[in-house]
Amino acid sequence: MALAALSTPALARPRSTKIVVPYPAGGPLDAAARILAEALKKTHGRVIVDNRPGAAGARGMLEVKAADADGKTLAIGALATLVVNPLLFNDLPYRPQDFAPVCLLSDAPNVLVMTEKTMAKIGINNAADLFDYIKANPGKLNCASGGTGSAGHIVNAILASQSLNTTHVPYAGAMAAQLSVLSGETDLMFDNFGSARAAIADGRLRVLAQTQGEALPEIKAPTLKSLGIDCDVSTWFGLVAPKSTPEKVREDIFLEIQKILSDAKTRERFERSAGPVRLLDHRAYAKWIESEQVKYLSFLKTLRI
Repeated sequence: MALAALSTPALARPRSTKIVVPYPAGGPLDAAARILAEALKKTHGRVIVDNRPGAAGARGMLEVKAADADGKTLAIGALATLVVNPLLFNDLPYRPQDFAPVCLLSDAPNVLVMTEKTMAKIGINNAADLFDYIKANPGKLNCASGGTGSAGHIVNAILASQSLNTTHVPYAGAMAAQLSVLSGETDLMFDNFGSARAAIADGRLRVLAQTQGEALPEIKAPTLKSLGIDCDVSTWFGLVAPKSTPEKVREDIFLEIQKILSDAKTRERFERSAGPVRLLDHRAYAKWIESEQVKYLSFLKTLRI
């Protein structure tokens, strides 16, 4: 009877839905997962966010690779985990083909940010001044990023290819990198706009430039392209499922998320903490990933990363 009491509820209770975030809590991917998890509870019951940082995102992605393909385990897959790291590391224990796209959620420019204190210390007022300083002092400034393979890392490498050399300092996630800039431990970073937005709004960070080829009007700063640096890089992320997850299951999840983000208050909250919404269904998201793989393969070869 004791054994039955322990085992029967476990058999009867439906499995929780899990959204795995392969980074620490606090960044834009984590914020997106938590907003969606809260909303999905209405239809999925218990929905948990499982932060699995480590090994440049591989720890979290492996968790989903090995899961049942029933739509109950999803991951927030991003530029680094689905495109850049598989190109950088031959021994990565997963490949992008191990996952089935569900939907793209967001695509945001990265922004070059510094604190006013650091800017005053080195005597600069804008991005042009900063680049002049870097050219005159190669390697002197530390540039934080959310990790190897992140969009911030790539933009830093693009600058280095144009004789703008800073020392790259990768952290375990965007939030840790941002805190290092705020504390003065590092000097600058190319942060996801969704992640940096609050600190920019309250004056803790100053935005000097944005990284996409076409300016986002909301960001009151020039593009790197307009400053003579050929750069069109963004941070994007979306949901993926284990490889064999049925198409119908993925379509249903996309339709639920589409409905969630059609609510004005939820969308505003998402964009404030995670980044601009850009919804694509699983077919369009698959094409998006393929296009980014081609783009970044070219980048990495050119930059010799």
